[in-house]
Amino acid sequence: MKFIISGYFDAGFSIGIDDYPFTDPGVIASLNKQVDFRVKYNKPADQYAFADDLGKAEYTCSDAEGHIGLSVPIGAGLEIDLNGSELLKHLHAEAMQSAADPQFMGSYYSDPPTGIVDIINSFQAEAGFRKAVVNLYGLGIGYLYIESAELSKELESYALWIYRCYEYASYGTYSSGEFRNGFRKAVADIYKSFSKHDGIEQITRRRIPCDFFPGYQVVLMCTKPGDVSCAEKVLDDYDELTPIRMDDGNIQLGWAAAIVEPVNEDYVTRILFLLKMAQVYYGICDGFERLFSYHISQSVRENLSGDASLYDAGSLNRLRTIAHTVAEYTRFGALTQNISDLKLLNTFDQLGGLSQKIEHMASACEIFTNIQNEVLEQKQATRDKRLNVYAMALTALTIVSVLADMMSINEAIQGDRWTLLIKLAAILGLLILVIYMTFEGRFRKLKLPKH
Repeated sequence: MKFIISGYFDAGFSIGIDDYPFTDPGVIASLNKQVDFRVKYNKPADQYAFADDLGKAEYTCSDAEGHIGLSVPIGAGLEIDLNGSELLKHLHAEAMQSAADPQFMGSYYSDPPTGIVDIINSFQAEAGFRKAVVNLYGLGIGYLYIESAELSKELESYALWIYRCYEYASYGTYSSGEFRNGFRKAVADIYKSFSKHDGIEQITRRRIPCDFFPGYQVVLMCTKPGDVSCAEKVLDDYDELTPIRMDDGNIQLGWAAAIVEPVNEDYVTRILFLLKMAQVYYGICDGFERLFSYHISQSVRENLSGDASLYDAGSLNRLRTIAHTVAEYTRFGALTQNISDLKLLNTFDQLGGLSQKIEHMASACEIFTNIQNEVLEQKQATRDKRLNVYAMALTALTIVSVLADMMSINEAIQGDRWTLLIKLAAILGLLILVIYMTFEGRFRKLKLPKH
């Protein structure tokens, strides 16, 4: 049996909606010279082509990870291999720190197994991690996948406790936090290296958890006879699991844990890929739901208060476009049409409420559209008023000119004084009216009370 630590995280901003920013080989080569982990981009092979190009296209039926019939609109993402890196060494060291902390193993968990530090030490010496990979996507969501080597019979029953030590080591709650801080900085630096500086980072800037990782799903991979019963015993009372029978194996799925029993170990990658994309899609929806909630609150407040708004029609239109794109990209129906795949994805949807988050983002599209229309109407009203003022000014100046022509110097000297005064009063009144109409908006702002 093996255990897998898997979970999404949010970088706090986006640099695109797909793989386009990651296609620059020069940036990848530069990064690989600067860091001690390996960065690469696996370009997905085209599964579709225009009819005229079918003869020229190289036929393929799999994506960048070799899965047939899966279409991922957000792209394959940038792959980072952490094996042998300082970050992974920090994670191992902090797992030992967490295990040795009495506030964690003894207070937070009141009944840890005896000799938990020795158990972690044995795991690092005998098994360790055979794979540690990070996938970064243009929308600013990443996925951390760490897979252990095969556990010995002595360590299998402690799989959940080993996982807990590494889970909290990544949070930095009971350890130095070097892994969390280094990982967060590395992710931000990589995204900034690929940024096109087209403004999407600023408009998609959003708040993220202070400990960076919102949580994980532990997956127990059953590779030998008897592993399933052992895994069920390990996860007893940890999470409520729903059994799902798939083409590639059986899975018991929960929100925080899963047990995977593949029909053939060669087929297990598809199940793990579906689990990954389910979490990535949830992470995208979670991050952008927070983003849109913030922008809706700010734009509505500015719209109602009448203050100078930072949300013009252009920025609102960009937000609406992003909201609509994210809502469409994260529907499981766009990922696969395979009935077996959809069994797993639909169960995940019921556990996490992904569909409701997509509906919230679709609603955000309508709200941004309404605010955008209001902004456009206000601009049109201001433009019409300005044109009316100009027309009034031209009319008033014409009347003034006519009245001035009617007043000759001889009339001013010899004419009736009251007639002259009436004409001067008319001219003065028209000038005051023009000035008031021109600066009416400023006069109103001066009269409003300041809070």
